Amino acid sequence: MPHKEHRRSSSSLVGLRRTSTQHSSDVSELNLLKEETHTGDHFLSPAQLEVVYRTNITNGLTESLAAELLEHNGPNELKELRGTSYGKIFRRNLFGWFQCVLWCGAILNFIGYFFSDVVDAGNEGGHTGKEYLYLGCVITATILSTGIFGFYQEAKNIAVMSGFEKMVPLDAIVIRDGLKKKIPINRIVVGDILELKSGEIVPADIRVLESNNFKTDMSSLTGESKPVKHTPKCTNKNPLESKNMAYFGCPIVEGTAKAVVVATGEMTQIGKIAGLVTGLEKDETPIAKEITHFIKLVCGVAFTFGFIFFVMVYIVQNSWLAALQYMLGIILANVPEGLIVTLTVCMTLSAKQLKKKNCLAKTLQAVETLGSTSCICSDKTGTLTENRMSVTHLFCNFAIYDKDDHTHVSESTYAELCLAASLNLKAEFAHDSLKHPVKQRKIIGDASESAILRYMEINRSATQTREMNPKEAEIPFSSAYKYQVTIHRMQTTQSYYLIMKGAPEIVLEHCVNVLTDDGIIPITPEIKKELKAYFIRMANMGERVIGYCDYKLPLETYPLGYSFNAQKRNFPIDDLNFIGAISMIDPPRKNIDKSIALCKQAGIRVLMVTGDHPVTALSISRQCGTITQPTAYDYAFEHHIDLADVPIHIRNQFKAVIITGDELRTMSVNDLKTAANKYEEITFARTSPQQKLFIVETLQSLKHVVAVTGDGVNDSPALKKADIGIAMGITGTEVSKQAADMILLDDNFASIVLGIEEGRRIFDNLKKTIAYTLTSNTPEMLPFVLYALLGMPLPITLILILVINVGTDLLPAMSLAYETSEEDIMSIPPRKPTDRLVNKVLIYMAYFQVGLIQFFAGMYAYFTVFASSGFFPSTLMFVRKEWETPSHTFLDTLGRPWYYHDRKRVEKQAQTAYFVAVCWTQISDVIICKTRRISLIKKGMRNHVLNISIIVNLFAALLGWVPLAWPYIRSCAEIAAHVLHTAGQTHDTVMYAKLLMLCCAWAAVSAAPGLLDIGLSHGYAAPALAAPAYTTHTIAAPAITTHAIAAPAIATHAIAAPVVRAEPIDPNPAYSFSYGVSDPHTGDQKEAHETLQNGVIHGSYSLVEPDGHVRKVTYTADKVNGFNAVVQRTGGTHAAPVAVAAPIAKVALAPAPVAVAAPVAKLTLPAFGHPW
Repeated sequence: MPHKEHRRSSSSLVGLRRTSTQHSSDVSELNLLKEETHTGDHFLSPAQLEVVYRTNITNGLTESLAAELLEHNGPNELKELRGTSYGKIFRRNLFGWFQCVLWCGAILNFIGYFFSDVVDAGNEGGHTGKEYLYLGCVITATILSTGIFGFYQEAKNIAVMSGFEKMVPLDAIVIRDGLKKKIPINRIVVGDILELKSGEIVPADIRVLESNNFKTDMSSLTGESKPVKHTPKCTNKNPLESKNMAYFGCPIVEGTAKAVVVATGEMTQIGKIAGLVTGLEKDETPIAKEITHFIKLVCGVAFTFGFIFFVMVYIVQNSWLAALQYMLGIILANVPEGLIVTLTVCMTLSAKQLKKKNCLAKTLQAVETLGSTSCICSDKTGTLTENRMSVTHLFCNFAIYDKDDHTHVSESTYAELCLAASLNLKAEFAHDSLKHPVKQRKIIGDASESAILRYMEINRSATQTREMNPKEAEIPFSSAYKYQVTIHRMQTTQSYYLIMKGAPEIVLEHCVNVLTDDGIIPITPEIKKELKAYFIRMANMGERVIGYCDYKLPLETYPLGYSFNAQKRNFPIDDLNFIGAISMIDPPRKNIDKSIALCKQAGIRVLMVTGDHPVTALSISRQCGTITQPTAYDYAFEHHIDLADVPIHIRNQFKAVIITGDELRTMSVNDLKTAANKYEEITFARTSPQQKLFIVETLQSLKHVVAVTGDGVNDSPALKKADIGIAMGITGTEVSKQAADMILLDDNFASIVLGIEEGRRIFDNLKKTIAYTLTSNTPEMLPFVLYALLGMPLPITLILILVINVGTDLLPAMSLAYETSEEDIMSIPPRKPTDRLVNKVLIYMAYFQVGLIQFFAGMYAYFTVFASSGFFPSTLMFVRKEWETPSHTFLDTLGRPWYYHDRKRVEKQAQTAYFVAVCWTQISDVIICKTRRISLIKKGMRNHVLNISIIVNLFAALLGWVPLAWPYIRSCAEIAAHVLHTAGQTHDTVMYAKLLMLCCAWAAVSAAPGLLDIGLSHGYAAPALAAPAYTTHTIAAPAITTHAIAAPAIATHAIAAPVVRAEPIDPNPAYSFSYGVSDPHTGDQKEAHETLQNGVIHGSYSLVEPDGHVRKVTYTADKVNGFNAVVQRTGGTHAAPVAVAAPIAKVALAPAPVAVAAPVAKLTLPAFGHPW
C-alpha cells in the first residue's frame, strides 16, 4: 500500500491527466497549476510503483500499453505558446484610446474637405478645402508614425516559449518488453523504465530506482547551482527536495541511474511552470494606467465640449460645416497630438540611459514601472551574492580566522590545514585558462572545491603542491558516509600521507587527537563539545563547513610502492588527527549593503526569496542588510534551543522574521498579508516556484508595485506576474529572460537601484512634459470660445494649433526627457497607486495659471496688430457675419472701408502675432517646467538639448513673423556659397572671413526696414508718411487727406505678404476698382475709381458735400513723374479749378500679387535682392 502521507496528484495517475485539447490558461486549471506538487511517488516502494503505473521494473511497459498511454495522455512535449501576434501588436498601437481620438479628428477633416465645395464654409469663417485636407493628412501621419514606432519596440519581444523548448532533449533509452530501445523523447509515457547517464538531460519527471553516483543540476528548478546527488531512498517529505526524484529538463552532471517515469509533458514540473507563465495575465503597468486615465479624461473633455459647441454653432449659424470647424477646433485644442510621440521618445531615451546602467528594458513602459517599485522580491544567488563560492573563514588551533587575516600564517596548524586542503581536491583549473589570473580562471569541479582551490592557489600554490605530492589512492565522497579520503606520496618525507575531509561532525568521529600549535593532544569529551560548538558557530553564519583530519602512515607499515585498495580499505580511516575546518559561502556583492540601505531610504522594501536553508538565508540577509533586527532564530541560537521551542510571546516581539516554505504551505492569503504588515523585514527560505508566485500576488493585493528578480525556470511564473520582472543577463536561463520585463546585464542588485532612480527620473520628466504640453491647450481653446460667444475674428486657426502641437512644442517637450534627476529623488517614498500622473495641481497650473498668461499674451498681440491697422477691440466684437461675408465692405474704427481679402490679410497677421506670442511664452513655460521641487537657480540650465530647443523655437517664431526676410536670407546664402568657393580656390582665408562678415552685416541691415515695417505698423507706415503732403492743399484738404490715406491702404496692404502663405510676384501687375460709400461721420457721399495699366496709375476721387458741391481729384502716378493730382470743385454757387497738386515724391512702384503700392517713400533695394 502507498505511504500514509501519499497524496496522488494528476501527475501520479495514468488516467487522470487533462487532455491536450484544453488550454492552460483556463481559470480553474490555472489555479490548479498554482498549487504546489502533492505527489507521493517519492514515498512508494518499487513494488508499489509497479502497481500504480502498471509497469515492470525489469522488463518495462509493453508496446501495446505504451501506445495506449501515448494516445490517451498525448506526447511528452510542451505545448507551443500562443504568443501575441504581430497583427495584434500593430492594431493596439494604431487603435488605442488616444489613436482613436486622433482618427476621429482626421476623418472629420477629410469629411470637411470632401464637402467644402458643396457647402460654402467660407461664409462663416471656415477653412478652405485644402486646409482640411492638410489637417487630415498631418494627423494621419502622426498616428502612423507613432504606431509604427511603438510596434517596432514591442514586436522584438513576443517569443516566450523558445527557452522551454531548448530544455527538451531529443532521444532517450527505455526498456520495453524486456528490450532496451532508443526512442524520441516525445514518445515517452508514464511508467516507462529509463536508463540515464552523464551528459544527457532528464527527459521527464522520474523516480530513481537505482543510482551510481547519479547527480543532476536542478538549478533551473531550485535556483541553487550545487548539483544534487540522487539515491533510491526518500530523504524529504517535499518531493522537490527528496533525493529519489529527478525532474524534466535537468542536466545529468555525473553518474548513471535507472528510473521510472511518473509525469510527462505539461504535467511535469517544468510543464506546470510553463503553463503558469503562459496562463498568467500580467496587470497593466502603472504608467499605462496613468496614461490611459489621462487620455480618457482629456478625450472626454474634448469630445464633450466639442459636441456642445457643434450643437450651439449649428443652431445659431445653421451651417453644419461651420459647426464642424468649431468642434474640430475644440478637439484639436484639447488633445495634444504630439504627446504620444513625446512620451514614446522620452521613454525610449530613458531605456537607452537605463541600458548604460546595465538594465535592458524589453518594453518602454517597464522603464517607469521600475521607478514606481515599492517592494523588491530579490533572489539570493547571483543577485545579492556573487554566485561564486569563496572561502570566508578557517578554523585551527581552537580559533576562527577570517580569510583575509594573515597574522596566523606562520602557525604550524595553519600550514597543515592548507596542505591537507590543497591535496584533497578533485577540482582543477581548465588548461586553457591557466594564463589568466587565478580569480579569473575557469575551474572544473563543484562550487565548494572550486572555492578551496582558488584560495589555496593564491595563498599556498596548490597546483605546485599537488604536482610535488601525487595522489596514490582515493575513497570518493559518498552521501552514505559523508567523507572523502585521499592518500599522497610526499616528496619531502618520502612517505605516505592520508587526508580525510567531510562534514566536520563526521570527520571528528574518526579522530582521537587534535592538532594544536603546541603539539597533538587527545580529544576528550570536553574538547569534542568545544569543537562542535565552533562548528555550530560557523554554520550559524550561513557558511558551509568542511572538516579535515590526517594521518602520516608509518613507512615501516606502508613502505613506498605499497598497493592501496580503496575497496578493501587496507589503510586506516579511524584514530586520525583532527587538523581544522574551512568554511565557504557565496559572498554578498560588493557595496550591496549600501544599495539596500539606499532602497530603504527611498521607502522601498527589499525581501529575499531563496531556496536556501533558513540559517544561510538569515546570514546572507544580515550581511546584505535586508535584515538588520533580531529574529526568533537569533533568540534560539543565543539560548541554545530549537526554533520550535521559542515562546509565542517572544516571537511576537520581533520585527524581522524568516518564513520557510513549510510555513508558507500552512498560511492563507490573509495570514501572509498579516505577516507582511506586521514585520518590517522578511526573508523567505526554502520556497518553491508556486510559493514565490503566491508571495508576489499577496504583495500586489496590498497595493505594492512589486519587482521580482530571478534567474531560473523556477522564477519565471513570479517574473511574469510581477509588475516588473527582472531576469539575470549572465546566469539567467532563456526562460527567465523571456518571462521578464527587464534584463540585468551584470546580475548586480546595485544596477536595480540605479534603474529605480532612472525610473523615478523619467516619471518626473513625463510629468514635466505633460505639464508643458497641456499649457498651450488654454490659448488654443479659448479663442474658439471668443469666436463663438463674441463673434470676433478667429485669433488662431486649426493649422496653427497643429503647428504648435506637433511642431514648435515637440522639441522642447522631448528635451525635458534629458533633464537630470533632482537631488531628492531617492529621498522621497515611492509614489502611491493613487498618485496621478496628471493631478489637480498640475491641471490648475497648466490651464489656469500659465495657460491663461499665454492666452492674455496672445490676445494682446492679436489686438495690437488689429489696432495698428485701425481696428480697435470694440470694432471687432459681434461682427463675425459682416467680417466673413466676401461681398461686404467693412469699415474700421477710423471709418476706412476694407474689402474682404484685405481685411483677411490683417486677420492672418493678427493670427500670426497670436501664434508667435504663444510660442514665445511657451519658452518661458519650458523653463518653468524644468524643476518640480528644487530651485531653478540650483538646478541650472545644464540641459543642452533644452537650450538648443529654446533657440530653435525663437528662430522659428522669428521666421514666422518676418516671412519677407527670406529673399534676403536666400541671397546672403548664395553669396556665402560663392565666397566659400572662391576662398577654397585661392586659399585666401582673410578675404573669406571679411566677405562672410560683410554678407551677414548686409543681411541684417537690409532686413531691418522690413522688420521695422512689419513688426510696428504692419504695412501702413508708408501711407502715413505721405499723408502730411496733402495738408498743403488750400481747399478741403482734410477730406482729401482722409481719402488719400484710405485709398493707399488697399494698395499698400499687399506689401505685408500673408504670413501663412506667400504668393508669386507679378512683374507687370494690373488692376481696376471702383466703389461708393456714405461717410457716417461727415455725411459725404464718396466715389472712387482707379486703374493700373503699363506701370501708370490713373484714378479719380470725388465726393458730394451736403451743400451740393462736388469735389473731384484726378491723379496719375508712375516711376518717372511720381504722383500728380488736380483738384476741382463744381456745383453750388460757382465751379472753378481749385488747385493743381505739385508732385509729392518720386515713388518706386512695388509689384504685388493683387495690387500695387500707393504713394510711399522711395526705397533703395540691394542689387542682389528682391523688391519688398
